[in-house]
Amino acid sequence: MNRKLPGLMLVISTLSGAIAAQQGVGNSYSFWNELPLGLAAALIYSFLGIIVLMIGFKIFDWITPFSLNREIEEKNNTAAGLIVAGIMIALGLIVAAAIL
Repeated sequence: MNRKLPGLMLVISTLSGAIAAQQGVGNSYSFWNELPLGLAAALIYSFLGIIVLMIGFKIFDWITPFSLNREIEEKNNTAAGLIVAGIMIALGLIVAAAIL
């Protein structure tokens, strides 16, 4: 099983189980048995995604010639806030693509 596609594999397994149940074939798959594993995987991926976003922000803050935190908090710089929002969206898309 490919580790990058657990959600897709769960969907495929669910669909194949539904098809087998309609055809009268014995089905050992149970949604309720797999639910804790799916929830645990979702929590782990969420935690890892947040960590990657934080690290990405810190790296971007480190390479800029000014402190993004100071610009946003003390100087109320809207442009710096938009930069941070763009960084978070871009990194979020990258993390989501890597997980799926």
